[in-house]
Amino acid sequence: MRSAVLLLASFLAAPILSAQRAVPSGGQWLIEPGDHAGTIQLSVRYGERGYSSNWSRDVPLGEFVGLSAADMRGSGVTVHFKIVRSAGTLDCEGWFEGGKGSGHFTYQPNPGFVAELGKRGINAPTDWEQFQMTMAGVGLELVDELARQKYERPTAAELARMATHGVDLEYVRDLGARGYHVGTPQSLVRMRDHGVDDEFIASLDNAGYKNLSVEDLVRVRDHGVDGEYIADMKARGYQFSDLESLVRMRDHGVDPEFIESLNSAGYKNLTAEDLVRLRDHGVDGDYMADMKELGYAPANLEELVEARDHGVDASYIVSLREAGYQNLSLQELRRARDHGVTRGFIQRVKARGYGNPSLDEVIRLRDRGLE
Repeated sequence: MRSAVLLLASFLAAPILSAQRAVPSGGQWLIEPGDHAGTIQLSVRYGERGYSSNWSRDVPLGEFVGLSAADMRGSGVTVHFKIVRSAGTLDCEGWFEGGKGSGHFTYQPNPGFVAELGKRGINAPTDWEQFQMTMAGVGLELVDELARQKYERPTAAELARMATHGVDLEYVRDLGARGYHVGTPQSLVRMRDHGVDDEFIASLDNAGYKNLSVEDLVRVRDHGVDGEYIADMKARGYQFSDLESLVRMRDHGVDPEFIESLNSAGYKNLTAEDLVRLRDHGVDGDYMADMKELGYAPANLEELVEARDHGVDASYIVSLREAGYQNLSLQELRRARDHGVTRGFIQRVKARGYGNPSLDEVIRLRDRGLE
């Protein structure tokens, strides 16, 4: 997955104030080797009037005008270069040593950018909006791509919001190549915010789920249903024509590990409804294996669910057996549990001279408050 734009929370926490915020005249830059060939990691820090923002991403070396690989390999050599974008330019000065560099920059907005937006029917951005677009590299190519894909024409504020939320030219093109033209800038931002990207869509495509709505994409992403989860479920025999069934299973914690635990306990080929019900009631492979080992392996799973709901587990069964009550049915165990019959109570009953009372007698004594 390509590097995401890192945005300061102040961008998102107070959007109403963004138009009033003073545009910084400059700031600091830091460059380190990038994660991919032909890129460098650019970090920028800037701030005015008591706030500070940080921005960082992998940037192609070609975007740095006047900076060469030889300059970056220098030792303490002063460098001067520019980062030129549609909305404005960062004029940078500093030094490098061992492939890493730092320094300061000044910011110059591009008045021609505002004029070009006007030619495309987009209102003039505020100074702050233009600065945001400069920092994120949102420019005329993105505007033209939106028009080509027949998106609703964005306002300058919407372009700035796209910039701060990581909706760039590559993102829009990737979605378009997958057949997703979602109509509005707001939909693009929503998808980006929820982590719906090319890689995620490709995983759904490969799993057979194509041409989904924006709502479906966001919903399955939010609920953790991705291509890997779908493939895992399919490999275990759970394949659905609708995504809602997968979302429900995921929401209820039905995952490959849970299914494998049931398989290991001897319960295979369960329906999706059975899996969800068992998971909701805490009946997992360990519980089933313990019960099976003690001789309780009913064909009707509902009996295990009821036993679990009533607090009948392996430790409780063993405690009653130690108190002398062997081979009780699940129904008898549930009844004893419901009435608060424990090994300690049985031992007290016997100590009072009741000999070896039946389970019904113990329950009656418990109900009468014998202590």
